[in-house]
Amino acid sequence: MRFFYKLLFIAIAIVSFSSCEDNLDDDNIPAIQAVRNGEFFKSTQMSAVNNTDGTVSIIGVNRLERLEFILEGANAGTYPLGSGAPNEAVYTFNDTDVFSSNEGAGNGQVVLSSNTPPGTLTGTFSFVSYLPNNADSLYMRQGVIFQVPFGDGIAGGGSGSTDELSATVDGTNFTPAIITTVGSGGTVLINASTSTNAIILSFPESTTVGTYSITAGGPYLASYRDGTAVDPGVSGTLIITAVDAATNTFTGTFEFMTGPPNNFNVTGGSFTISY
Repeated sequence: MRFFYKLLFIAIAIVSFSSCEDNLDDDNIPAIQAVRNGEFFKSTQMSAVNNTDGTVSIIGVNRLERLEFILEGANAGTYPLGSGAPNEAVYTFNDTDVFSSNEGAGNGQVVLSSNTPPGTLTGTFSFVSYLPNNADSLYMRQGVIFQVPFGDGIAGGGSGSTDELSATVDGTNFTPAIITTVGSGGTVLINASTSTNAIILSFPESTTVGTYSITAGGPYLASYRDGTAVDPGVSGTLIITAVDAATNTFTGTFEFMTGPPNNFNVTGGSFTISY
């Protein structure tokens, strides 16, 4: 099914949207939002971080969507998007469909206008992106980046997050720039991502303290996203060490292996999350 029809099932509120700026208020700061293929896109968690290669990532996520801009820097100015440009916009739906402004006839721009208040980024954006091989396209128009915190960690609707996750992937430390945690339909979903990779865990909300096997068939699932490819965990262990039902908080450890051809080995994983 083409991506346009999949969007009909996104569990977010679709509201009348004539101007992104008009929707910004005290309860909606910081913000990353836009018109996505004619419908309203809004991030619930967002962050701007420095990457090890000198680029800057501006990331916004909600329950099913992830939008990331990878830019040459964070100074005020115009950052062109498109094939051959040094900047990129990447939109991911449900950790499977990955649209990039570097694919096909992708184009657009991000305009950063200020860092007021200090330590935040504000600007606008608009772009066209495609799946690999031009399988489908996605448009973002009237985009707004407003007072997004620039540094480590995440921010959601003006409040901070205490979620933590760390691990080692094939012997290299994995430190996420943003962590998204959602409890829905009886399942807890954790998505911890850097500018290019992600560790994704899911388990039943009813899970209690104990040791559980990670398998390809669930209900305890893990996967590793390397770029645009998602590799499911085929074996491993999830250990829940503490549960606080009053605050919907889970603490635990994990390790898992993905299958061929990549055979990623994720070890030393630990997390504390609330949703």
